[in-house]
Amino acid sequence: MIMSLKKVELKEEEYLEVYTIFKKLTTTESIPPIEVFKKNLDVFFELTYDTYVGSMDSNKEAMANWIDFMGSEKRALEYFRAVDNWNAYT
Repeated sequence: MIMSLKKVELKEEEYLEVYTIFKKLTTTESIPPIEVFKKNLDVFFELTYDTYVGSMDSNKEAMANWIDFMGSEKRALEYFRAVDNWNAYT
């Protein structure tokens, strides 16, 4: 059996902290529900953690993959800024 481990395990209160920052920073009116936000944040960490925290691979490629996943550069950068404001990511 293969076990899948998340690169980053946030506690519920940590998700809420990042979500609160996200809501303050966002300039769009469409704020996702917390459960969607949490799933997106998990994907964000999966796609970018090794590059930004571990200095592996290309930051540009990781960010491009994240933007592709989100389907919007503006929204992708809002997630990035929320995480970076919560706990310096870069």
